[in-house]
Amino acid sequence: MDWNTCCIPCETKTRDECFTHMTRPFVKLGYYFATCIIGLALAACGGQSGNTGDSEARSVDAAHTIDTSNGLRLVPGRSVGGIRLDDADSALFRKLGQPDFTNAAMGKAVLMWYIRADTPAHSLSVFTSREIGSDDETARIRRIRVTSPQYETSNGIRVGESLRELSIMYPRDLHIVETYEDDGQQYTIYSTRGGIAFEVDTHNRCVAIFIQKPEASKEPYLPLRGK
Repeated sequence: MDWNTCCIPCETKTRDECFTHMTRPFVKLGYYFATCIIGLALAACGGQSGNTGDSEARSVDAAHTIDTSNGLRLVPGRSVGGIRLDDADSALFRKLGQPDFTNAAMGKAVLMWYIRADTPAHSLSVFTSREIGSDDETARIRRIRVTSPQYETSNGIRVGESLRELSIMYPRDLHIVETYEDDGQQYTIYSTRGGIAFEVDTHNRCVAIFIQKPEASKEPYLPLRGK
């Protein structure tokens, strides 16, 4: 077939013009596929970059947030979320990492973590003790204090409740075990026989909740106070 008769209309076209007309669709198709490939490559790179950012953000958050994989439940006499009374202190470090504050002496220690996911920041404090000279000198969790309203009991009690509401929920069981003053404000701790106690401010509002063994209700609370 002659180059001058290959295209439509072809009588007036030169060989070069005819060739250009024939190949133009393939050139455009090539550009299209090249554009698609470049676009997909950029999208993949962008996706990887975004995933990396999310991963880094999660790592930062995880380093400053209390582990709540077992929920935000307060169980009187037993646990706060995944932190259980009588567990070894090593379990705390595995769950929460290194504390933001520590104070230890004579086999007893207060450990505090700030819950930075809350606004404003709240804290989780743990009192541990060990039996020095015994067969088992493992430091174990004896009392837990939380100031975050995110934690609650099965009946809905949480930080922020009024003293009146607490009295209704724990009739004939709420009794004062300790008072202290901080920055000119007086605080009162009301305990129960069921393994839970409440720190109340001068406005009769609960500012912290303690989880402990029922028999520990008369032990000093002062070392665990803090904001």
